[in-house]
Amino acid sequence: MARPVPSADISPLGFRYFRASLAARLALLFAAGLSALLLILGVWLAWMLRVQLEARDREEIDGKTEVVLYLLRELHSADQIQANANRFAEIAIGHPHLQIGLRHRGQWLVAPTQELQALIGRNVSDTVPSALAVEEVRMADGIWWLRRLRHVVSPSNEFIAYVAVDVSPAQQLLERFIGAMLVAGALGILASAALGWVIARRGLAPISVIAREAERVTANRLGQPLRSEDAPAEIRGLIESINRMLERLQASFRTLEEFSADIAHELRTPLNNLLLQTQVTLGRERTPAEYEDALHSNLAEVERLQRMVSDMLFLARVDRGMLKLNLETVDLAGEARNVAEFFEAAAAEQGKKIEVTGNGTAACDRSMARRAITNLLSNAVRYSEAGAAISVSVAPTAQEFVALRVENDAHTLGASELQRLFGRFTRGPNAHQSTAEGAGLGLSIVDSIMRLHGGRVEAESGPYGVRFQLLFPAAL
Repeated sequence: MARPVPSADISPLGFRYFRASLAARLALLFAAGLSALLLILGVWLAWMLRVQLEARDREEIDGKTEVVLYLLRELHSADQIQANANRFAEIAIGHPHLQIGLRHRGQWLVAPTQELQALIGRNVSDTVPSALAVEEVRMADGIWWLRRLRHVVSPSNEFIAYVAVDVSPAQQLLERFIGAMLVAGALGILASAALGWVIARRGLAPISVIAREAERVTANRLGQPLRSEDAPAEIRGLIESINRMLERLQASFRTLEEFSADIAHELRTPLNNLLLQTQVTLGRERTPAEYEDALHSNLAEVERLQRMVSDMLFLARVDRGMLKLNLETVDLAGEARNVAEFFEAAAAEQGKKIEVTGNGTAACDRSMARRAITNLLSNAVRYSEAGAAISVSVAPTAQEFVALRVENDAHTLGASELQRLFGRFTRGPNAHQSTAEGAGLGLSIVDSIMRLHGGRVEAESGPYGVRFQLLFPAAL
């Protein structure tokens, strides 16, 4: 089985990515870019030089061709040409890389070098071009351009002239230029890579400082942000993002510590009750009826623990996004009436009355919506004054929401108390007067359910008492 490739070795594009420092990567990228630029520039310069050299050589061979043609037009016979052979020889004076040849009826009137004669004699019609065409031929001393000219005086009097130019110096110059360009380019790339690495190292030095500061961050030092005042503008945003992340982590740690402390506190009471009840029960012999009472008492505490653990698990799953909503169209007023019927007996014992009015349908999870309504009515029955009227109303709003309001004549709460209501393990100010044994998670669960639906829960307090409002997305 092939070994899986570690994800750290894969770039976002899916290719294997070498593990190198950022400075090395920048230096290599800079060198690669410079290499491409130098390659394009070198190819362009070599092409331009080649064009210029070829233009110079072609200008020379064209010029000498014009001179040869001029002499051929002036000298009409072989005798005249032989008598003025020195004039053809003078064409090559000062031009050691130029050769002139002239044939008449298979005889050389002006003879070039033996090597060129042998080359022409082997295959005149195929090897040597005619008219103004030029062919590149190789001889022992280098590369030559060769041109053949036909000068017809009469059908029986034809002269063949040959003009050859040695282009080896131009070719050698071009090769030396390309070689020098390659050496200079290689040295330039190495020097630029080294310089780029040094510049990148100096430019990225603030990141190393940030890394050292980040290494000193611990759970006890989350409140100390990284310094961004002296950082370059390019990484200042990164530092600010890290600082905001540290703030969120600090808030999460603080919430977790408080939650852990609250859990420990809330679990300690029922556990102590269970322990004390069991110790007292086992302290002496008791009748079966007494043992049964003790078991019933312990069962109540265990059920309380079970509800508390279930609520905490629900909140944890909501926080981690592990709950899926089963959205459907729900008649909120109908659900509120069903829940109110369940609490009517408990409310009647205290002279309280629950009234449900209005109508409205929402797109929500029926079981979660019922749980949120149940928690609100449970609190209303528990904390309202004796003989109070508990009002539940349902009505659409202008912002594509449906509002479910629960209002009861309870103790008036201040702004800070209203803000704390949705915290975990938070009870109302008169919770000690209630016979219910709630854990203080009900409103936290309501808040989580509403956020899960994309809605919200609001709380108000005034002369009318306390009013809670659930805003569910309206059904389409």
